[in-house]
Amino acid sequence: MAKVHQCGEIRCHRIIPFDQRYCDVHAKLHAHDAYHNVSHKQRLESYKIYNREHRDQTANAFYHSKEWQHVRDYVVNRDMYTSGVSGITLTDHDLIVDHVVPRRLCEDLLDTNNLWCLSRREHLAKTKMEKHIAGKPNGDNMLKHLNRQKWAVYIDRQLAREKHRDGR
Repeated sequence: MAKVHQCGEIRCHRIIPFDQRYCDVHAKLHAHDAYHNVSHKQRLESYKIYNREHRDQTANAFYHSKEWQHVRDYVVNRDMYTSGVSGITLTDHDLIVDHVVPRRLCEDLLDTNNLWCLSRREHLAKTKMEKHIAGKPNGDNMLKHLNRQKWAVYIDRQLAREKHRDGR
């Protein structure tokens, strides 16, 4: 008997061949998602290239330090792998420990009160908004005063707008 599994779409329980990620209905919705059409090995290689050639080397060194790894593990366990925006339990692959006040603006980079868990999608939305706010007059001051609750509302609204725009 051929190997099978459930469709990768949340709440879809259709049984599909093991070599497919989504059933025929949901495959159409995810066809644009190039991230899933790349092998794990290719993804890891692209991360290495990004870290080596494009990422700020100070940030790269910080995020690979033992101190950061210990603090990150503490925050993940403290928050029980739960998103600070949606409240959904995240897999380690989808989880990003993020600085509420951006790293470049905070005094203590390892302050656990300034860290929370976000999904990759939520983190991307927050990063885009941070760049937009930072470009405004007095933007850095605004970013210093945004707390988790305000960010959660802003991120949730942004994701809802994107969802509505994409017609999902």
